[in-house]
Amino acid sequence: MSQVRSVRVPTLPIAVRVAGVNGRLVNVSATGALVQVEQSLTKDRECPIVLTLETEPIKLRGRVVRSEAVPVHLTGATWQRKEYAVAFVFTDIPRGADDALRMLCGEQFDKRE
Repeated sequence: MSQVRSVRVPTLPIAVRVAGVNGRLVNVSATGALVQVEQSLTKDRECPIVLTLETEPIKLRGRVVRSEAVPVHLTGATWQRKEYAVAFVFTDIPRGADDALRMLCGEQFDKRE
């Protein structure tokens, strides 16, 4: 039986830092995010997440739900780089971060799928 979850909203590649590793935001919801980073993170690990928005960095905490390798194709390159798609569920959303998530998700913020 599947769980009802918040609608995920694709984003521009916003810079993100997860457990000291740089990456970019792929999509976000009111309760979690998918990021792409240069190294795998262990499932169930809880770590800090910092989204770099124009106004100010948004600090959250999240638990890794899934981490899997994804190829990165570089135009004109003869080699490929490997990155990891890491899905998080937010475990701590401080005051102010909620407003930033609301802005990123727009009208999809309160919707479920």
